[in-house]
Amino acid sequence: MMKIRKKVKLKKKVFLLMALGIMIPLAFSSFKNISFAMPVLGTDKESKSNLINEYINNLSNLVEKKEIDSRFVNVISLEDDRYISKLFNFKTGEEVNIESIIKPEMVEEFWSKVNKLLYLKYPNFISDVLSKNDKTNTYFVKDNELVIYYYDYEIDPLPNEELSLHINYNEIKDYMDITIKLDKTYENEDGSKIDLNKKIVALTFDDGPGPYTSRLIDILNNNKAHATFFMLGKNLSIYKDAVKKAYDNKMEIGYHSYNHKNFKRQKLETIVEEFNESNEILKSITGDTFHLIRPPYGSINEKIKESLDASFILWNVDTEDWRHKNTDYLKDYVLEKAQDGNIILFHDIHKSSVDAIEKLLPYLYVEGYQVVTVSSLANVTKTDLELHKSYRYFTR
Repeated sequence: MMKIRKKVKLKKKVFLLMALGIMIPLAFSSFKNISFAMPVLGTDKESKSNLINEYINNLSNLVEKKEIDSRFVNVISLEDDRYISKLFNFKTGEEVNIESIIKPEMVEEFWSKVNKLLYLKYPNFISDVLSKNDKTNTYFVKDNELVIYYYDYEIDPLPNEELSLHINYNEIKDYMDITIKLDKTYENEDGSKIDLNKKIVALTFDDGPGPYTSRLIDILNNNKAHATFFMLGKNLSIYKDAVKKAYDNKMEIGYHSYNHKNFKRQKLETIVEEFNESNEILKSITGDTFHLIRPPYGSINEKIKESLDASFILWNVDTEDWRHKNTDYLKDYVLEKAQDGNIILFHDIHKSSVDAIEKLLPYLYVEGYQVVTVSSLANVTKTDLELHKSYRYFTR
């Protein structure tokens, strides 16, 4: 009986071992099937990332690859001396546009701010074209700023510089839908700020103010230019709005006698009296007085200079625009004669002269000139404008 029981027990153990031998592989087989299901998702994600990497690997001149919040990848490359920008969705690998990093409800405000900064940097003949955003823009998403490069825009005259806009995130922080770094201090690009790398000239206008002066100020503003107006005392009250407009727009106002009489043919007492009277009129309009004088016809002597507390400004490029009324001639003449440090003479009482300035300023800009006031030009050349002394041009 004992042997029979042992045989039964042995058979049960063999049967149990056989059952286990079958179940364990089945269990492992099921486990393998479950464990392999998860990497399939990872492989899909990797394939999306590979689309981006494949694009990058095919670039011949990669400038920068920047990951943004693990949501986007900004890839910048250089080709034929121009930047190429691609913005990718990190999860899908698809290329997206710049508005993907802008809050949807703030897109319109974003572009409005971009255009405002464009007009701050560039004259209107450039900004009017770039603000259309209808050609090729390259976007460089940096840690503290967004840089836009503009290509293929048809601008006349054609600028000789690469057109770009650096936008500090402080200016657009409310519109961005990504993590950004804010600088404690920053400066916007301002085309009116003097650039010492440019050739610098002073435009001056005599005999005003007149009926065209206000329009001339608008033209100067639209071209990031400033000028010095040598005004007649008798016209100050007649065109006081133009006087105030010139002053408020940071133009410079100088004295050109009371009624354009030759100083050498006037009594010294009369010259001084009219100067003082004109000073009072100007002060009543602007709160300021004359610091510069241009004598009519350039006629001056030491005795007169010593009697008037101002610096005397002559010129070294005379357009003779009172004689030449052809706008293209005036434009071409200045472009031919202009050199760094020049003081250029026009008259704002002639419509043809104001029309010529409208044509001239864009060409001066693309030729690398900056148009400033006489005092600004003196400051650039580190010239102290002394009282009772005369100046015809400046050098640096």
